[in-house]
Amino acid sequence: MIRHAEVVIIGGGVTGASIAFHLAAVGVRDVLVLERNSLASGGTGWSVGIVRQLYPTPETSQMVVRSLAAFRGFRDVVGGESGYIDCGVVIGVSAAMRPKLEETVIRQRSFGVRAEVLEPRDLARIEPRINGDHLGAVLYEPESGYGDPTAVTTGYAAAARRRGVRIEQGVEVVAIRTAGDHVTGVETASGDRVDTPVVVNAAGLWSGAVAQLAGIALPIIVGRHPVFVVERDAGFGRPHLVYLDLAGGSYARPETGGLTLTGSLTDDEAQHPMAPELLGSDVSLGDAADVLERTGRAIPRLAEARYRRGWVGAFDITPDWMPIIDESPVRGLWIAAGMSGHGFKLSPAVGEMMAALITGAAPPVDPAPFAFGRFTATSPSGTFVASYLG
Repeated sequence: MIRHAEVVIIGGGVTGASIAFHLAAVGVRDVLVLERNSLASGGTGWSVGIVRQLYPTPETSQMVVRSLAAFRGFRDVVGGESGYIDCGVVIGVSAAMRPKLEETVIRQRSFGVRAEVLEPRDLARIEPRINGDHLGAVLYEPESGYGDPTAVTTGYAAAARRRGVRIEQGVEVVAIRTAGDHVTGVETASGDRVDTPVVVNAAGLWSGAVAQLAGIALPIIVGRHPVFVVERDAGFGRPHLVYLDLAGGSYARPETGGLTLTGSLTDDEAQHPMAPELLGSDVSLGDAADVLERTGRAIPRLAEARYRRGWVGAFDITPDWMPIIDESPVRGLWIAAGMSGHGFKLSPAVGEMMAALITGAAPPVDPAPFAFGRFTATSPSGTFVASYLG
């Protein structure tokens, strides 16, 4: 069967759903989203959903501010719930990191970021259960927190459907059709053909494989990032704030039911490549031991927490740990991938930007730093922690 669409989006995670919603919002109604499994079944569904605002560049700062506003106003603008909890985020840095932190915070204030640099002793009034002995400074973001990536995805998808977008689950794209230097459509595993002048690769951990269908190599590594769940003891008290310990190398995010999600901030996931099909698989207590020790030093009361489970999470990582938001060398084939651990927190802004770029409108944030062409033989390199302060 041959069908037609104005835009085909490959991938039904939070990025693809946001792009579909924002395209429909600017009047593009003939949009088709093709998801090989189910909505949010990939990296989105296994994300811890932390939203922090500390970013090293003007563009990423603007994006996260816009995204935070979208999460907080999700019910009114999109419909449904984002699950956003503005419990506050604390980021601990070493003494060596402090000058760069202060410089970054001054710049971010011009973009509307609410944050203050504090002395470690000030933790007593914000989150006294954090151990500040090894810290040189603390950043406090009172409006930051965490959300529900699956709820945001389904919310965007439902709103997009109300505006005429078609979303098909269980449909795998197996070919991207081209003629000369431009895209003409896609083919699915069931043998259907969809003719379209615009295809968006928003396939997350599978974006490299999708790009290969058009003969394009993306500079993306799928890196392993385990997540661990612990149960706080009965005397812990109110849930802790989100804590990102850049000096000690772990994070802790509260969850309902007395649980905390935790993981590493020191492992270089790019050095631990994995097959995306391993996403969500179990990890052992042995895998968790080092991270749980670091988390227990950061928040000593969590040293008494009971280990519940863990799973294999993953990032689709570019060399500089920043997304690709651009048209590929094949005209009409757009890339919204390589989110490098920022996918959920930046998803509203990425959707806005992609909708503007595809329709020829002025994007709300300068897309130049996210161009596909920035990657050459001498591509910049970085780490996830560098994506906080540069």
